[in-house]
Amino acid sequence: MGLGKTIQTIGLITYLMERKKVNGPFLIIVPLSTLSNWVLEFEKWAPSVVKIAYKGSPTTRRLLVPQLKAAKFNVLLTTYEYIIKDKAALSKLRWRYMIIDEGHRMKNHHCKLTQVLNTHYCAPHRLLLTGTPLQNKLPELWALLNFLLPSIFKSCSTFEQWFNAPFAMTGEKVELNQEETLLIIRRLHKVLRPFLLRRLKKEVESQLPDKVEYVIKCEMSALQRCVYRHMQARGILLTDGSEKDKKGRGGSKAMMNTIMQLRKICNHPFIFQHLEEAIAEHQGGTGASISGQVPSLTSLPDLYRSSGKFEFLDRVLPKLKTLNHRVLLFCQMTSLMSILEDYFLYRGYRYLRLDGTTKSEDRGQLLELFNQKDSPYFLFLLSTRAGGLGLNLQAADTVIIYDSDWNPHQDLQAQDRAHRIGQKNEVRVLRLMTVNSVEEKILAAARFKLNVDEKVIQAGMFDQKSRGYERQQLLQSILENENEEVEEEDEVPDDETINQMLARSEDEFDLYQVMS
Repeated sequence: MGLGKTIQTIGLITYLMERKKVNGPFLIIVPLSTLSNWVLEFEKWAPSVVKIAYKGSPTTRRLLVPQLKAAKFNVLLTTYEYIIKDKAALSKLRWRYMIIDEGHRMKNHHCKLTQVLNTHYCAPHRLLLTGTPLQNKLPELWALLNFLLPSIFKSCSTFEQWFNAPFAMTGEKVELNQEETLLIIRRLHKVLRPFLLRRLKKEVESQLPDKVEYVIKCEMSALQRCVYRHMQARGILLTDGSEKDKKGRGGSKAMMNTIMQLRKICNHPFIFQHLEEAIAEHQGGTGASISGQVPSLTSLPDLYRSSGKFEFLDRVLPKLKTLNHRVLLFCQMTSLMSILEDYFLYRGYRYLRLDGTTKSEDRGQLLELFNQKDSPYFLFLLSTRAGGLGLNLQAADTVIIYDSDWNPHQDLQAQDRAHRIGQKNEVRVLRLMTVNSVEEKILAAARFKLNVDEKVIQAGMFDQKSRGYERQQLLQSILENENEEVEEEDEVPDDETINQMLARSEDEFDLYQVMS
């Protein structure tokens, strides 16, 4: 989340080495995407610490084994995957400290990583680093506590019996008055306090510019509306009914997982290749590709006319580019990313792309290209899960969440690629949502999950400085606000409203008005 967890951890290790004469070995387990950044931070802040970056091909990793056996190092940095894959070699060492970055990865008590660490690795001290200790439900928090202190947090069912009543979903829900809810949550805070240290951005750097988020409601295009309704009614995807497929069947395809298919339609109907083919055939031919890089079956303007979200992008991106704002665009689907690339090329926008297939060694180069002074790249296209962790992209001051994640913390992590220590400009976050669609349900579910986090983590104020009455006041205000009905407009914003959302100053607003 950009609050200095990496540097704090390096500070802890150097303190243990210099003051306590504990020279390791320290095991640090990190996502592959952040491993190179950890190495750079050690070189910058603690160059005398002998570290090994345990990664690479099987041959490369085998060559490191003699150095491990000889214990000629202080810190070993590796990934979740290698901890599991190479447990035969790595678990033989008696680690003094085990540190896990993005520790919410351990939220599933039965996941393979947790099982392997618990059964094969020995370390008397364990530390989890995470900006989001509670993402969905209370048992996930128990899983983290159980990993740290299994002798104390033994039973998930007991933990739930004690604390879950205020957060239970319909079916398990017990009606509690505000006083009872307050009592249970404060009891949970008291249990968590010895084990959880939390920092907020306002504590770390008071001068960090604001982050303002807007939910932008987008209408479906006529094509989207037609296909969406057909999918809703029949559970199948409409194509050109006059056509037959290769086996002579009718013009519709049965689809699995209706919700996922509805989400795809909200993003762009051309995610379904056969739908684009049917439209291209109906138009009497295929469109040209751009620079031979991204094939396009339909005419290129149809790319943005066929999706309400693309139409929104086509209205705002020229304005942002004119005033040298730079954009991170996050989305869930790599198939959608390819369509976005087609659109960027059509409009002449220079961009970079990072997703789950991007090699580790290429990630650092992409970050460098985007962050360098006077970089020519206007847009950075990232998949939410692959690009939302451990990347420093303060060169951008606008974040567009194209489609929301079921887990709201994934989107918050994505936003914090730009809104982190080092950012000099006010950050705008634009979250796109298709009106009257499944996306409204996803956003509502996300808000419920964030409300649980607000009560358990934020209201606990685990900063070692707050007083009891301050924590009680904050929790009480959260519970009171929860009961207030939130009225939302269903209107799609007009150009003037969008310009107000985009503008960082009156001058910017006036210019955007002229461009509209």
